[in-house]
Amino acid sequence: MSRTRRMPEKLYSVIQAARPGMQLFPRSIVEAILLTEGPIGSARVVAGALGLGSRFQLARLLKREGLPSLHRIAGWVRVETWVSAAEREGTSLFRLAYRSHRHPSACYRLVKEVTGLNWAEVRRRGSGWVRRQLIRELKAARSAS
Repeated sequence: MSRTRRMPEKLYSVIQAARPGMQLFPRSIVEAILLTEGPIGSARVVAGALGLGSRFQLARLLKREGLPSLHRIAGWVRVETWVSAAEREGTSLFRLAYRSHRHPSACYRLVKEVTGLNWAEVRRRGSGWVRRQLIRELKAARSAS
């Protein structure tokens, strides 16, 4: 049986509701991050793929659209994906890290960096909490732009 990846639909809906009418490039970036459930490459690589001159142009494009940085969006998506998988499967972050060929300590650090909380607390609060926090960050980024 082959496994196909599906975009995390709840998270996609959350972002669409927070940012209706997103321009083509920022929407494409967000959708690519959702499809891969996290990082899509360095800002330099993504900027080059979009025909932008530098990672700084990419950062300005995201900021104008009222979005956090590429790294930050990917981090939130990755964390939400892990929490959702843990809820659905009862899987530990260690096992999720192993499945995604990442070092577990890097995953625990990413959770702390993105959310400000440790994995146990994020897991206890759940995927709904992660999505609400992402909405708060999107609103904060929008007001800062």
